[in-house]
Amino acid sequence: MSQLPAKTEGVQPVLRSLKLLETLNAAGTATLSSLHNDTGLPKPTLVRLLDTMISAGYVRRVSRSAGYELTERVLRLSSGFRHKDLVVEAARPFLSALTAEHKWPVALATLDHDAMLMRLSTRHESPFSTDPDWLNRRLPMLISALGRAYLAFCPDEERRLLLAMIRSSNATVNAQARDEKYVSSMLATIRERGYATTAPMKGDSSMGIAVPVRSNGKVAACITIRYIGSTMSEAHAIKRYLAPMQRAADGIAAAHERMLSDG
Repeated sequence: MSQLPAKTEGVQPVLRSLKLLETLNAAGTATLSSLHNDTGLPKPTLVRLLDTMISAGYVRRVSRSAGYELTERVLRLSSGFRHKDLVVEAARPFLSALTAEHKWPVALATLDHDAMLMRLSTRHESPFSTDPDWLNRRLPMLISALGRAYLAFCPDEERRLLLAMIRSSNATVNAQARDEKYVSSMLATIRERGYATTAPMKGDSSMGIAVPVRSNGKVAACITIRYIGSTMSEAHAIKRYLAPMQRAADGIAAAHERMLSDG
């Protein structure tokens, strides 16, 4: 009987670590204070756990104000590294480089059934970010630049199936999918231009430009740069950012394909 408390005490650090991982996963990014509030763990304990996870490569400190976030290494704790997870890992240095050079926030999203799931963002690296934190949230296909770019550049049969799913949805954000002539024309224009833009949103001054990351004949992801529309015209934004974004997308695709072949 005397050994039971010792055994229980021995697993407490593991349980605390798992609780911390779950909390960070749900939050996307979190400060020490918010982690303390969400987990109930003392701040000194959290600091020790975070330092350990940082040294092991599972957590990174984003900034003093933003706090902490998980790295892609945590995906190795699951049953396996999926292709969509690999493209996120491949993209991080390219997205950070874009923000370092052009200052605006850049993000990457992958397909999630009938929407785009925001998987990576440099929002906390940008001095000009005004958007809310969309990390791990789903974005509508026909309104977001990311979704429009995916639909325009994915294989024909995949596009047909996706549009059929979106048309069957009762969600207001998917209503325009029923105007097949409009959607077909919009996607053809995006393919011709090589990029997609965000649908104008009332009260939202931010605009997005998105391009696909094409790997092994498919769209592995899409990346977007977000800028404030009042600071420049779309034509000016395209002149400044489209070529660097396309080069980044090509770099991500090449890195992704190397990871797949190495795996």
